[in-house]
Amino acid sequence: TWPWILVALAAMVIYPDLADRELGYPKLMLDFLPPAMLGIVVTSLIAAFMSTVSTSINWGASYLTNDLYLRFVHPQASESELVFVGRIASVLVTVLGAIAAFFATDVATVFRLVIAIGTGPGLVLMLRWFWWRINAAAELTAMVAGFVVGFGTSVVPVIQIPDFGWRLLVTAGITGVLWIVVMLLTPPESDTTLDEFYRRVRPAGPGWKRQQLRTGLAPIQDLEHDLKRVLASILLMFGAMLAIGGFLLLKPLTGWVSLVIAVLGWMWLRQIKGSRE
Repeated sequence: TWPWILVALAAMVIYPDLADRELGYPKLMLDFLPPAMLGIVVTSLIAAFMSTVSTSINWGASYLTNDLYLRFVHPQASESELVFVGRIASVLVTVLGAIAAFFATDVATVFRLVIAIGTGPGLVLMLRWFWWRINAAAELTAMVAGFVVGFGTSVVPVIQIPDFGWRLLVTAGITGVLWIVVMLLTPPESDTTLDEFYRRVRPAGPGWKRQQLRTGLAPIQDLEHDLKRVLASILLMFGAMLAIGGFLLLKPLTGWVSLVIAVLGWMWLRQIKGSRE
């Protein structure tokens, strides 16, 4: 992350009167890179753009085809039919993406829109790994509601919420209520499906005690140990990132405090690793 931020800081210093800040990076390329290096950098940016777009199109088409059409619309669909639906879905995703890009005013707005849409289903997509009761209806509700609420509060003038924090809170709250209600009103996944999932993944935690008893298999994960590693890694990663930022932006107090947090996270991570050996 920080190499990009360093480039942005350099652009702010070199081009203080630049009206469009997003032009800082290409102007630095044009003004400071030799022709050969400029060609390589431009090619790499185009390649990164193409790979991201193609991945998003394939992911979206795969999701619409396998997770929606095959499961809920036509479970007996043939391979040729799925290929045809996948092609239609690819075109649909591409067109929708092009429309969104055409109306987008800047990258930051698009980024906030994506975050707002993804906030809704975030909780249920995590909880499904910890609790057997999460079913497909709850996940589908969370994804649809998250998209509708996140998109509406970001774009629709009547219900638009300018403050980004409140927008995320409202999206997560409304989506959470909806998927919980749907989950409670719909039956859970079949025991066959849940048992098969548990045999494949063997997740830990109290949410899967039922499958542990049914299958007679112990979990291969240690939930407490994994949570400690996550917390220690968060301290290390964010502490190091904020420490670098604090020193670069001439805020030594922030830098030193963050550095101490990063060191504590690193020591805790080593201690956790040592306790397992």
